[in-house]
Amino acid sequence: MGTATLGYPGGPSVAFRVDPDSMDWTWSVITNVVETIGGRVIQVLGARLDDLTIQGSLGQDHASATSGESWQQAEVFLATVTQIMERQSADSNQQALMHPPAVFSYPPKNWRWNVYVKSLIDPDGSNSVILKPGKANQRYVLTLFPVLESAALVPAGTVDGALAQQSQQAVAAFMARISDGVGWKANQYTGIYTGSLTPGA
Repeated sequence: MGTATLGYPGGPSVAFRVDPDSMDWTWSVITNVVETIGGRVIQVLGARLDDLTIQGSLGQDHASATSGESWQQAEVFLATVTQIMERQSADSNQQALMHPPAVFSYPPKNWRWNVYVKSLIDPDGSNSVILKPGKANQRYVLTLFPVLESAALVPAGTVDGALAQQSQQAVAAFMARISDGVGWKANQYTGIYTGSLTPGA
């Protein structure tokens, strides 16, 4: 039985009958590159959280005699996700209005993301649902756009700060790649002095 949910409180929402197989996201480091006479200056401005990609299967509900087949599960899933997308895009032609994002929740990881739905496709092609003989288990790829200002990736035992920590890790990994490429190493004469290095040592 699934525990993941997506939707609006009091509005269109879907409870995943089977929890997703995978949930992936990446960080993009935002930089400002300035070409100079002596070379190139790369200024790291921060990191941006890219799309959240959720993949899984719908399976078959053997307890239901009327809507338990996998293709029926896929039809209901598509209809509900479409309602969520229509809710988030209502009045989109009015510049002053911005509808609140939907909420994607996954209790086993204590994750709660505020998101906008970008796409829903079938891994067998570009359509949302592809039906064909012999296909007993419908699968999906759901792409969500996280809203950083209010999204929260909260590990168990903590309150907040996980997104900021992962952003810092992405920037640190980027800086490490740059440093390796130019041979730069931190010492008492470079970087920001924190007191951990003893001058003259």
